Amino acid sequence: MTPSASPATSDDLEAVLRRYMADGIALTGDVRDFMTATFGDASADTLRTLLSDASSAERDSLLDLVFFPDQALQLAIEPVLECHGLTEEAVSLIAARLKAAPVATGLCLPGVTDLVPTVMPAFLVDAFLARLNLPWQPAAALSEVITGLDTHPLSPTHDHEDGRLRLRVHLRNAGLRQTPAQVLFLGDFFERLPLDDEDFVDKLDFMLVFLKEHEGITNFYQALMDRKKFLFRHLLKNRQTTEWAARTNMETRIMAGVRPSYFDVHAAERSLALIDRIAMAVFGRTEWLDGSPRSVDLGNYAEPPDPAELVDRLS
Repeated sequence: MTPSASPATSDDLEAVLRRYMADGIALTGDVRDFMTATFGDASADTLRTLLSDASSAERDSLLDLVFFPDQALQLAIEPVLECHGLTEEAVSLIAARLKAAPVATGLCLPGVTDLVPTVMPAFLVDAFLARLNLPWQPAAALSEVITGLDTHPLSPTHDHEDGRLRLRVHLRNAGLRQTPAQVLFLGDFFERLPLDDEDFVDKLDFMLVFLKEHEGITNFYQALMDRKKFLFRHLLKNRQTTEWAARTNMETRIMAGVRPSYFDVHAAERSLALIDRIAMAVFGRTEWLDGSPRSVDLGNYAEPPDPAELVDRLS
């Protein structure tokens, strides 16, 4: 089906948004932690007091967290977006309607039966809609690939349609410019990486961020290898610094001007593993310092590997 924007599209999307919000919003752990850290607790009484104080800057921050679109909302509106597509003008029309007649909802706290009523403030509407990336649509070639995939492994209920919508939501959140090189790469990615791999979503999220950061290039294999080498060099440097620090006292480290490292070793090791798996699946090869292609099995990393073992595997 070819997406088309029409006045009915705005009506349909607005109706879905209002129905979804009318069912109430369960406050996430992040929201409750913010309340506890800022106001001392996360009770319903505190929430009611905060919502009634229009002059509070903390209230605005709280509402921004509350009305941050979650995946459940995105899955609810994706069928409308897939069938029609929205223009920027249609998004502006929806924004005007949501400001003129604010969306009513209720906030739900764990263990509390009654919802705390509130509405989405007008000042949050534009940011809320922008985060949904409503006008984005997958390129025709990419849409065709997605339609042909067996997406049931991506759904908690193993439902094909739910899995397909989840895949579209991941892509919508990334909001790629969809250059010809990106579309070609993603087509190969989806066709060559098994969707039932336990870390498929990790690979997808990593690659979408990577593609967003490299929108102007066409040689994604070389870009992945460059990232791999960058991460590996920093792992080695971190290991050397850590070993040196273990052999010296604090005064020596201060005199040498060595500062504590904030390099995330586990994240780097995980990225190295993902890069190799993606490169092997899509391109059939990977490489390391000497530039010769080879396959590298880094395992699943249920626990972070020993740095020495990692060096042995990659050198």
